[in-house]
Amino acid sequence: MRPPRILYVQCSRDEDYLRSLEAVGLEVESVPPDGDVGVALQGIDGVVLAGGYDVDPALYGETMHPACTLADASRDAFEIDLARRCLRDGLPLLAICRGMQVLNVAAGGSLIQDLPSQVPVAIPHAVDDTLTTMAHGLDVVEGTLLSRAVGAGMPAQVNSRHHQAAKVIGQGLVVSAHATDGIVEALEAPDSPFCVGVQWHPENFWRTGEFLPLFRLFAMACQNRFAVHM
Repeated sequence: MRPPRILYVQCSRDEDYLRSLEAVGLEVESVPPDGDVGVALQGIDGVVLAGGYDVDPALYGETMHPACTLADASRDAFEIDLARRCLRDGLPLLAICRGMQVLNVAAGGSLIQDLPSQVPVAIPHAVDDTLTTMAHGLDVVEGTLLSRAVGAGMPAQVNSRHHQAAKVIGQGLVVSAHATDGIVEALEAPDSPFCVGVQWHPENFWRTGEFLPLFRLFAMACQNRFAVHM
């Protein structure tokens, strides 16, 4: 029997994502952020959306802030379509950094386009000392899927490399964690078997395993999906 197969949309730092997914026994189908989404999802048991450029604010009805990086229209369209299909069909989805922002926009939410200028009281969320530098604390909502991972030993500190964050929360999503300054750090869809978005980068810790409980929960959901549809 083959392991669950995951659709992973390529980004600029693929290795840590791939290592983290392989560490929990998942087979990864790595694809560029374009093409036919329906074709890409054939035989897939779960989806991972990774980090990258800012989402085009026109997709949530705003003009672009001067601090935004160049949007990639092709990737935006591909990933928003993926996220909406995951929400519609109950396909397990793990969305990381930009991926969480894509998930929120796909569900009809919006984003804070630039934390330093629009929320000047926010603590630093773009800390680039090393990929694994812990930047701030994490307050997790009890009873969420994310809290199950925290209960399994995930640390209460996270790394951070983002200047945007969820603002209006998309339909069907709930906040499952905040930073200590109140900025949304995680979202999930309670009506889905597994749909979790996190604003930090858990994949950077594959060598030391601090965040593997989150990847294991995702792998379990993918395995259940595979078992039902095999």
